[in-house]
Amino acid sequence: MSTQATSTEPRGRTRLWIVFWIYGVLASHLFFGAILYFYRQIDTPLLAGLLAAFIAYTAWIMRAVWVDAFNVRKELYAYIARALTVAWALNAVLVSVFLFLGHLGKMRLPF
Repeated sequence: MSTQATSTEPRGRTRLWIVFWIYGVLASHLFFGAILYFYRQIDTPLLAGLLAAFIAYTAWIMRAVWVDAFNVRKELYAYIARALTVAWALNAVLVSVFLFLGHLGKMRLPF
């Protein structure tokens, strides 16, 4: 039984490994690493903007992986990529919220 993208679901043209590893993993880590690097040096409104941009980028990545998931030889990889991306997106939102609260002084951070 194949549950590949139906005709009503958009299908991307980018290979999954590019979307997942380059746009998703590499770019997201660089973006988030830059936020952490400047965390103590920037004011709260700028941090809020950077975290909002990071969450928006994460949402874009989640959609891109979802659309391009079946551009692989093995269908199993599509499901794995989708699950990992949803987990990453939830984690990104929660960590961003806690970092913002820590910057406001509402909670202690471990670093």
